[in-house]
Amino acid sequence: MKIALVHMRHAASGGTERFLNELSRYLAERGEDVTIICRSHVSPAHPAIRFVRLRPFSIGKALRMWRFAKAVEKHVKSADYDLVYGLGKTWTHDLLRIGGGTVHHHLASMSKRQRRLKDKVAAQIEARAMAPGAYFHVVSNSWQSDREIAEAYNVPAEQRSVIHNFVDTHRFDRKRLGDDASVLARELGLDGQAPVFLFLGTGYRRKGLEPTLEAFSRLDQEAILLVVGRDSRQVEYQELAHRLGIAEKCHFLGEQPSPELFFALADCYVLPAYYEPFGFTVLEALASGTPIITTASCGAKEVVTPEVATVIDRADNIEALACAMRAWACRKNDASLRVRCRELALTLDVEEIMGQNYRCILDVYQQKKAARCRT
Repeated sequence: MKIALVHMRHAASGGTERFLNELSRYLAERGEDVTIICRSHVSPAHPAIRFVRLRPFSIGKALRMWRFAKAVEKHVKSADYDLVYGLGKTWTHDLLRIGGGTVHHHLASMSKRQRRLKDKVAAQIEARAMAPGAYFHVVSNSWQSDREIAEAYNVPAEQRSVIHNFVDTHRFDRKRLGDDASVLARELGLDGQAPVFLFLGTGYRRKGLEPTLEAFSRLDQEAILLVVGRDSRQVEYQELAHRLGIAEKCHFLGEQPSPELFFALADCYVLPAYYEPFGFTVLEALASGTPIITTASCGAKEVVTPEVATVIDRADNIEALACAMRAWACRKNDASLRVRCRELALTLDVEEIMGQNYRCILDVYQQKKAARCRT
């Protein structure tokens, strides 16, 4: 098949970008003819992958987004792709994947004053992308997002699927990374005795750093909290740690190039998100043998079990969060726990999940062929 994968940005980092890289590689390895339609790109994940770079003149994020979507529409009409797989922010596709929740849901959580022009444009694009007849099938990475799609756009059940996110179980492997993780622990001054909690992500507020700090301050045992990731308001969170009296136990480390090392030395990963469509990091922690604390608002709750994770009702339930942290702190160095975490992650290995996506692509291709025969 001649398959076009569409996303404005092809890059080495980012959730959708990771999906794009892995799917394009998987398809190319199986002999499919793969083109990535994008505005910018880095090196492909496979030498057979081609790029079509569309860069219509535009000023500002909103206009750039709209004109890219228009350019994709024009290009696809003049090309002869067997299947077009859109990854968001365009409306020309046979198959569409929603990986970050719907724009409709995000706007509903904002006041009118908070809504920027690019948010409004993204909503218009999404409405066209979800209009009847604009797609054969829509894939979500969680049942949470699937419900948003059904409620906002009335997408029929037979035209929706859920395929959860994946994890690279080779990259995130505590045993393989043992020596490097030990070196990092020494550099951070960790003695190996105190439990280590990890908070990792960009966008501290939505991912729940404030309740994490509040709960951490209530622990009645020695522990360490590592905060990895970037946020423009980091100083405010550091000041909060000072006010809570936990500054010496909290290490704000900023963005790091090797998150796998931090998962490999952590005893518990904390993600008390206010809203998270899925959460790649949950799977990365599990692959590293690290148990999880998250919330009912995180899509990844759908793939964890009580053996390896605590799911609290909401991010601002500080006492429930602190109680969960105390419980997992007591499981430090529990080898059987690490095995169970790893075993669960292996069921969501990248090759398995890409295989599910490939089968969905083949099904949609057959639907498209059948539709053409009818016309």
